[in-house]
Amino acid sequence: MNDIQNQPEVQFEPIQTLDPAAEERVTAFRKSLIRHPHFNQCFAQAMSAINSAGGPKVVIITGPTGAGKSTLARKIYATLKWQYDDQIKKDPGIMPVAGFNAIAPNGSAFNWKDFYIRLLEHHGDVLTKRKMLLPRQHELFADMPAPTPYERSTTEALRRAAEKCLKNRKTRVLIIDEAHHILMAKDPTRLEFQFEALKSLTIESDVTIVLIGTYRLLAIRDQSGQLVRRSEIVHFPRYNLEQPEDTKSFVDALRQLQEKLPLPVMPHLTSEARYFFVKSGGSIGILKDWLSRCLEFAILRGKKTFDAKFADEFAFPNKSLITILEEAIEGEIALTDAGIDEVKKLLYRVATTAKQAPTTGVPAPKHKKKVGERLPGRDKTGDDHGTR
Repeated sequence: MNDIQNQPEVQFEPIQTLDPAAEERVTAFRKSLIRHPHFNQCFAQAMSAINSAGGPKVVIITGPTGAGKSTLARKIYATLKWQYDDQIKKDPGIMPVAGFNAIAPNGSAFNWKDFYIRLLEHHGDVLTKRKMLLPRQHELFADMPAPTPYERSTTEALRRAAEKCLKNRKTRVLIIDEAHHILMAKDPTRLEFQFEALKSLTIESDVTIVLIGTYRLLAIRDQSGQLVRRSEIVHFPRYNLEQPEDTKSFVDALRQLQEKLPLPVMPHLTSEARYFFVKSGGSIGILKDWLSRCLEFAILRGKKTFDAKFADEFAFPNKSLITILEEAIEGEIALTDAGIDEVKKLLYRVATTAKQAPTTGVPAPKHKKKVGERLPGRDKTGDDHGTR
């Protein structure tokens, strides 16, 4: 220890940080919104499903990491708030649309208690700590201070409070981002309970739930027939380099982003569009985060603009891109619809099985003999009547 203390002090260069004005420029770029075909299509499909009178009670928006799903969630939320603006002005106490994130659990299973607490707090419930199922609780609370740890609240009491809260605040749409966290369970065979909790929430509160997350959400389709019947899947895909139309759309998105970069000289990144396509995995969200990082360091280094060579310093490592693309491809394969022949095979198999169902082993109903009725048997004939 003394040797370490006696060593000469190491000199560190000061860490460069953005001044408030520069930080505001980077933040403004991060929040900027561009419209591109996949975004427009998903937004239109999602809004159609949400606003349909006889539509699904659960709208599932899924896609690969970095496609822009969270940006889409904010756009849906803002549009719905504008849509219900007149109702809110007439009754400020209502909350027709609400949105929050499903938080990843500390352990191995999703924490529904934490979910209901966040939902209640988002709706302005100030008595979350008092949601307890205790005998004579109305008398106890008159003389007792509220329990401080939220963990004392029972999940059942919180769930009922959440259902009542959604009804009382007249919530019509509940948007849950990072919703794939809900499907985290200690035992995958118990995922059915997660689905049933969502289904019950839609039924009891008459709310449309919008789940936004990765392809893990497809487990709802694969394991819960009842929830599938009440749901619609909206796919927000990446752009595919093999599709000429996708390549054109990506280049246009890249052009919009470079025009929004708050630099003295606008970068000309579209001349290296294929490089940016590959290193972003075809995802606009990844591309935008990448350019935000480039913008930050261009400002710090006093650059008026930047090019692909400068951007390469802040690009994702190739191994990270491989992981992202493998997950995306696996999800795209899972979304591929089955052929109608597979449906027919199942239907015909059920019909054939029903016809060929074995009847052996099931006792036949006993025939009750009437008075005077002979027992079944064969009368003797011919030589059998004579004596030998």
